Amino acid sequence: MNYQQNNSVPPQMAEFWTEYAAKQQISKTAWSIAVPGYVFFLVTNFLGFLLLYIGRAIGFDEQQIVTFASDPAANKILEVVLSFILMTVPFIISAKIAGYRISTSAGFNKPKTGTVFPHLLFGVGFCAFANIAVSLAGEFFEEFGIQDSATRSVAPEGLFGFLLTLIATVIVPALLEEFAFRGIVLGLLRPYGDAFAIIASSIVFGIFHGNFTQIPFAFLVGIALGFIRVKSGSIIIPMAVHAINNFIAVMSNNSDWLPNEFKNLFYTVYILFVLVAAVLGIMLLKNKGEFSFPKVERSISAGKTYRYFFLSPAFILLVILFAGRAIWYLL
Repeated sequence: MNYQQNNSVPPQMAEFWTEYAAKQQISKTAWSIAVPGYVFFLVTNFLGFLLLYIGRAIGFDEQQIVTFASDPAANKILEVVLSFILMTVPFIISAKIAGYRISTSAGFNKPKTGTVFPHLLFGVGFCAFANIAVSLAGEFFEEFGIQDSATRSVAPEGLFGFLLTLIATVIVPALLEEFAFRGIVLGLLRPYGDAFAIIASSIVFGIFHGNFTQIPFAFLVGIALGFIRVKSGSIIIPMAVHAINNFIAVMSNNSDWLPNEFKNLFYTVYILFVLVAAVLGIMLLKNKGEFSFPKVERSISAGKTYRYFFLSPAFILLVILFAGRAIWYLL
């Protein structure tokens, strides 16, 4: 009902009901985004009990289950399996309930003509400098004895272990996290404006990482990937940028056998490359007018849209759960 077209309704009442309807719709969207987060939180935090239950049901004793869970290769396999489940099923169900058409709206189409190269340059450069900034911040806090235990993990050894690491760290996150966050989450938020969708989906992306080491990086990277998703019209380029960024991180973490002189030289060349890539990407995108967003027809102001989403019970509960876990890791 359009209250402003009904002459029998006073303008103040029409405005009230229009705002109320918008607030209710934003709240429903927040629940659609937060519920997969609750599922993710519950499964990952109670994974030990779940493994114990499944292991005993299969016929393993407790010691065998503990041995399996502590094996680095088994951890990577488990990480892949969980990612396939948690980054697809809850998001798909929640999106379907919200009436979101994944096949036509998630971005599984060719990027717009002329957008691939500049967005790749911009994305890789932006992600690299975000990684450097967050790493420097982490080193700063470590000087004061503040270190996040959530990111400490043992990589599996050998060629098989390296391939597992590539699959679990490069391929799977690039495909599934982009599907979940730049495909579904951002898509659910776009009716409220592209700028809002990019910022809000990036905050949700950061929250899902659940520790203070990765949250800032995930938020910054989410901004770049969300921007690329919106401007290129496709989820394919964000997937590629995500994969390239994670691949570089994996190769860096497996470079201990190289001489320090070579690593320092490579790092210097890499910094220069990403700097040039970022600047060139920004210049190309600016020439195409990519850094502006079309005006959105709103029933309420942009400020109220942000307020109603971030102060919704669904979002507040999501923050409480993941912030509590982040504090636990820190302590």
